Amino acid sequence: MALCIRSSNVLCNSLLLQLMRATSIQSCLVRQHCLFTADANRTESIHLKRKIQLTRNTLPSLTWSIVRAYSKKGKDKGGKGHKKIDLAPEQLEGLVNMEKVNEEFNHVLEDLHEKFIHQVTLRTSIGAFDNLVVKTPEGNFPLIQLGQVLQKSPQLLTIDLATSPQYITNVKEALMGSGMNINPQQDGTSLFVPIPKVTREHRENLSKNAKALSEKSKKQLRDIFSKYSKKIKSSKEGHSVDDLQAAEDKVQEMMHQVLHKVEEITAAKQQELLGGK
Repeated sequence: MALCIRSSNVLCNSLLLQLMRATSIQSCLVRQHCLFTADANRTESIHLKRKIQLTRNTLPSLTWSIVRAYSKKGKDKGGKGHKKIDLAPEQLEGLVNMEKVNEEFNHVLEDLHEKFIHQVTLRTSIGAFDNLVVKTPEGNFPLIQLGQVLQKSPQLLTIDLATSPQYITNVKEALMGSGMNINPQQDGTSLFVPIPKVTREHRENLSKNAKALSEKSKKQLRDIFSKYSKKIKSSKEGHSVDDLQAAEDKVQEMMHQVLHKVEEITAAKQQELLGGK
């Protein structure tokens, strides 16, 4: 009996020792996992801080900085110098609304882009006619509101204007100025529009039309600049000559940026039409 009790005690001590060792190992593993997690979080935090710092460094300033060159009297190294004028948004109040200017400029660019996508295409589709803008004495309307466009055959479209015959002339002008290289023919209250075949001549005509639409957009941009330039010059009260000139320079700078974009998308469109892509 005493031998059995002694054996039992030895077994219990052995199991207890194994349990303590297992607990110690588990505690060590948990501690290592915590250290690893802390290091990972620390590393991620460092990367995040670096990313935030890079983002801050690349954010544009909210203050407009306009640099204008003024001529100097005399012969001081060519007779030219630079005077830097910093205008904050509040300084432009009463002179020009830059958000409105930007909106008008971008509207011209977006309108040209839409025309290039839907109208100046190699293969004319019926969908290009539905939203074609028609200028009338009563205002501008999409063609789909004035008449019904029907595809008679793959080579022929008809536009039924029986419900609004007074706009036939306006619709013809819109079609011929759309850049689609089409020549509508009138028969009563209907217009017949032959669909041109994709030939080299057709490609070249479309390219010329794209250029013509681009020039119209450029004129619109210059007209917008002229409008705001006159408005700035008429707002002399409470503003210095330098402020007036700086505001005008800012509008002109924005116009040149959009003009450059117009030239870019026009060149890309012409390359596409002529088979360069």
